[in-house]
Amino acid sequence: MNKDSQLLGSHVIASSMAANGIKRIHIFPGGTIGPVLDVVHNWNIEIFTTRHEQAAGYAALGMAKLTSEPQVVMVTSGPGVTNVLTPIADAYFDSIPIVVLAGQVATSDMKHNLPVRQRGFQEVDTIALFKPITKAQFLPKHSSELAEVMNNAFRIAKTGRPGPVVVDLPMDVQKESVSSLPDFQPYEEENSLIPDISIINKIIDLLCLAKKPLILSGNGVLISRSHEELREFVNKTKINTSSSLLGLGGLPTDSEFSLGYHGHTGSRYANLAIHESDLLLVLGSRLDVRQTGSVTKEFVPNGKVIHIDLDQGELEYSRVHTELKVHADIKKTLKIINDKLQNIKLPDWSEWNEQIKQWKSEYRLSYNSKKNFKPQYVIETANKLTKGIPLVCVTGVGQHQQWTARHFDFDFPSRILLTSGGHGAMGFDLPVSIGAQLSEPDKLVLCIVGDGSLQINIQELATIANHNLPIKIIVLDNQRLGIVSQFQNITWGKDPSCGDVKNPDFSAIAKAYGIFTERISTANETKSKLEKIFSHNGPALVHCNVDPNEDVIPMLLGGQTMDKMWPDD
Repeated sequence: MNKDSQLLGSHVIASSMAANGIKRIHIFPGGTIGPVLDVVHNWNIEIFTTRHEQAAGYAALGMAKLTSEPQVVMVTSGPGVTNVLTPIADAYFDSIPIVVLAGQVATSDMKHNLPVRQRGFQEVDTIALFKPITKAQFLPKHSSELAEVMNNAFRIAKTGRPGPVVVDLPMDVQKESVSSLPDFQPYEEENSLIPDISIINKIIDLLCLAKKPLILSGNGVLISRSHEELREFVNKTKINTSSSLLGLGGLPTDSEFSLGYHGHTGSRYANLAIHESDLLLVLGSRLDVRQTGSVTKEFVPNGKVIHIDLDQGELEYSRVHTELKVHADIKKTLKIINDKLQNIKLPDWSEWNEQIKQWKSEYRLSYNSKKNFKPQYVIETANKLTKGIPLVCVTGVGQHQQWTARHFDFDFPSRILLTSGGHGAMGFDLPVSIGAQLSEPDKLVLCIVGDGSLQINIQELATIANHNLPIKIIVLDNQRLGIVSQFQNITWGKDPSCGDVKNPDFSAIAKAYGIFTERISTANETKSKLEKIFSHNGPALVHCNVDPNEDVIPMLLGGQTMDKMWPDD
């Protein structure tokens, strides 16, 4: 920047982003972030504009998830702030580091504690809105506070259990002069938690006493990049492993010891294995109701649970009774255990493993491929065509999410699943795919989306087309909001609101945006048209008109224990 230029708060904000490794900011523009937008080019920071603030937040989320580094989303005040709440909630519940820079009216125009609804135009109480869904919230009142606030925001987002942080930036603070730019010092990582050796020994002792051990691998394994340690542990012990939805790929899903994922829409064999186990080793999972079912006292009725997690709160307030709570870094804990196993003779678990193998054969995830055009067939075909290709697979929320998790192979970090977990947000798919493609330009980014989820952020087809991002989009159109429709029919015997949806021609819409398209209505044409999509040099979308009556089967319903799933055996 020009040495003679007056230094402002906006310069401090921009320079702090650069000092913390930010190369790109995700935005939908607005007046109250104008001062920062005006200067970021001085620090070679790219401004990436989406068509909606929610999409900007999700694009940042996609990048942050894949890089494990904080990314920045900037929004203007008022509707800009409220529009970005959904992706930030996603980031909070699924432990993704994002720094939200929110424009705000001038401090003199803020209502503060006055008994009025609003003083400034497009003023909202950003701090109050974000407090339940961020790790920290900052509202600097003077430019002199900005350096410390910005550094703290990036540090907090990354350290410990990752998550979003919000900085509310009044216009006058952005434009207030400063004497000099601060000398930003990179923050040091917090010391990783390593359990006492007595705890390690107790884990191994419990393991050696077990006759039916099982591993539950959660999102924490991927966040901590503990997949190699997990695989070494499984190879040494030959213990079968089930994953949470967000933990898929920690152990390759095509491994002989992988049970895929368990819980609400998992497999019968994974749920049966958990129910019958006498020792469950939980690695980085909060054991929410979609994993355990609602009858938590019967989750592992005849066994003990060892729970290892970085978050003390998840350990202390677990819904499931835990024999041993281990507040520790998963990666370092597994490394110590693996080293100690070199000198330990483990029990023979072949009989238990054979039982699990029989369940996998008996309760194989299947569907009637001869009746109508099935969505599972599309996913299986896409999986076969991309076998061995490094990719990021992104889904929205709905039936298509469950079918993808069941019928697609994941192997972190070469084949990664990005999806909405704790928040369960539709509209996640297209904008997260954008962030994924920006983060991994050399990988195939495959977006598998339902007709309902697609239309929440369908405007981002314009962003994809304008930047020529080579994302491949598979639309599974069953003309219903399937997962909710299924729930309505199971619970009340009818669906008053979610079925028989009249959808547009999504291929025609994508074509209007300038995206290459195909349409599939039968199984026979699936392979050839997917090949066209995958080989196209640029963004491409295929509209698949699949069976509207296909349900996610089996399913764990409320009140059922893990050994019982709908429909009855």
